[in-house]
Amino acid sequence: MTTDTPQSFRVLYVEDAFDQALLVKAFFQALPGFTVVHVQDGDQAIAKIENEPWDFLVTDLNLPGADGFTIIRHTRSLLPKLPILVTTGYTQAHYEEQALRAGADQVMIKPLTQNDFVSRIWAMLEQEEVFESTDESKVVLALEGRLGDAEMGCGGSMMRAIENGARVVIVPIIMQADDASQAELKAASLSSETLGVELRVDRTQFGDLAGQKDLLERTLNELRPSTLYLPAPDDRDPSRREASQLGRAAAVEVENVFGYETATTGLDFTPSHFIDVRAQMVMKMEALAAYQSVGSARVDLRPRMAQAYARYWGRFRDFNEVEAFERVESELG
Repeated sequence: MTTDTPQSFRVLYVEDAFDQALLVKAFFQALPGFTVVHVQDGDQAIAKIENEPWDFLVTDLNLPGADGFTIIRHTRSLLPKLPILVTTGYTQAHYEEQALRAGADQVMIKPLTQNDFVSRIWAMLEQEEVFESTDESKVVLALEGRLGDAEMGCGGSMMRAIENGARVVIVPIIMQADDASQAELKAASLSSETLGVELRVDRTQFGDLAGQKDLLERTLNELRPSTLYLPAPDDRDPSRREASQLGRAAAVEVENVFGYETATTGLDFTPSHFIDVRAQMVMKMEALAAYQSVGSARVDLRPRMAQAYARYWGRFRDFNEVEAFERVESELG
């Protein structure tokens, strides 16, 4: 993306219907820092993609010249990380599926509303910026209510953060001392080494609510993380739900708080961020295999389950293997 100060975004908008173009351009006027270049022809869009810098692509599918699918595929071949949003009047599911397979990040069905459109644009840009930070001062903190939750729920994203220069720390919040067996503690250590993350375990605090809270507050004050991962708030497991609640209560100054999925996540889990972890999946599965290697009976940490989750949520990100997150507000936010 461009790095102008203040931050600005160049959007290529491809739409042949004049009334729709006026509507969407008006939506963009409500977004600060956006410059929109509108073209009505697919061939012209491809020429602009090849010859000018862009931060975002919004395109219709039914166009004169090259159609939207061709534009998406061509753009993705040249700019693999460019956010691509499709707006279409096609309501049949196979059109959306075909657009995602071509490389679109998300699809919106017309008629569009300003609130939904603006929210979608910000969410897509936020997804790229939060998860692709290259600032070496960044710290990512992951909380878990049971050992192995973070590896399963956000292991690939943690590896991506490390690859982009961040420091990543896992802190287990164990509300019942017998929730962490000796075998699981050994596996957690092996797993964190595989992922390249730092594991902070204080066994003396297991089962001590006040002690766990103090440990979390001290960790947050020391690390000042920019991103916090925790179990989704509606998790049905008491330990995971308590870890999520403690994290939300303590993380009022953390800029980005995201809930991840566990085996007991409830039906209210509504992810809006989908992070491609294809390149990290083999290592993630190897990390999870540590639990089976030491004799742990944890069915929810089996490597193939991680792959199944990733492929299930992949329908939202070009049918790749992804990890899903929902943005979480702090309890005081």
